Amino acid sequence: MQKMMPIVKFTPLAKQKLSEALKEQTEGGSYLRIDVYASGGCACSGGYTYGMQLSEKPRGNDLVEEVDDFKIVTDKNNAEILRGSKIDFVDTMQRQGFKIENPNVQGQGCGCGSGAAH
Repeated sequence: MQKMMPIVKFTPLAKQKLSEALKEQTEGGSYLRIDVYASGGCACSGGYTYGMQLSEKPRGNDLVEEVDDFKIVTDKNNAEILRGSKIDFVDTMQRQGFKIENPNVQGQGCGCGSGAAH
């Protein structure tokens, strides 16, 4: 039986920044919830935007997966959209924060910013 690819992978910098954020949080939970929203925006992002937040517990239709010692939670349908994505942390003059690079959408990287996690 072949092992399934993780929902997401973290770059070393993203792991560091997420660990720091979890240590600073006094409330919100121990799960990292990743949501996928159909934005209808730029075609290069597949029409998706992403959200990340801490969650106290999974919901009824959620998939929970441990990746790099982080408990990732997302809706089962979103998991298939996200599977194989990479989460990086960017720090530029224009923005600072987590960025999701999703290989499952066409034309990623046009510069429109639709792949950013908010």
